[in-house]
Amino acid sequence: MQLAVLDLAGTTMADDGLVLAALRAGLRAARVRVDGPGYPALDRQARSTMDRSAITVLGELLDGDMYRARRAHSAFTEYLTAAADDGRVRPVPGAPQALDALHDAGLKIAVICGFDPDLRDRLVVALDFGARVDLLLSPADVDGRGLPEPDLLHAAIRRTGCTASQVAVAGDATADIDAAVRAGAGLVIGVRGGAHGEPRLRAAGADAVIDSVADLPALLGLPG
Repeated sequence: MQLAVLDLAGTTMADDGLVLAALRAGLRAARVRVDGPGYPALDRQARSTMDRSAITVLGELLDGDMYRARRAHSAFTEYLTAAADDGRVRPVPGAPQALDALHDAGLKIAVICGFDPDLRDRLVVALDFGARVDLLLSPADVDGRGLPEPDLLHAAIRRTGCTASQVAVAGDATADIDAAVRAGAGLVIGVRGGAHGEPRLRAAGADAVIDSVADLPALLGLPG
């Protein structure tokens, strides 16, 4: 392996309900009652799709009303930015050490997510990942084509000069797995404890499933 492509929220950044809380803040800004009778269905829909582009998810939750979706997205972004500023954003335990181990072994590291670049970069700074990551990619960097489309992975492969067979992809959601399979990644790894459980990750095509991104170096046979 020459390149590790890692998902952000839920895989390298601890979620703990933070992204879902941001989505609720966005829906409130769009005048959706999150304590009303219709919210449980929206909550289930959000949980099943929140691994994709944030603006896409909000647009779907708001029945395609992109005016309201953009308003919701602004509130979503403000919520997560405030969380970063307040110290509520933290890495998954062992993630920084895993990134260091990958770098020490000569792998390049790309982090992908469904957030806009400004928010993504703010979160990466809050996580102290900046010096540990070679490439950051969001849907905005590939004409808006986020997961489960393989465009983010194709861009990472192209920009780092690797071939698909030299790439290991790790993520906690089926969209990560689907994109990796479609991109022809050499190793597709599901991570437990995030958006989707092991059965769904394996059904989507994961070659292996690990408890945490902290276990990735050992899976690749690298020093801990």
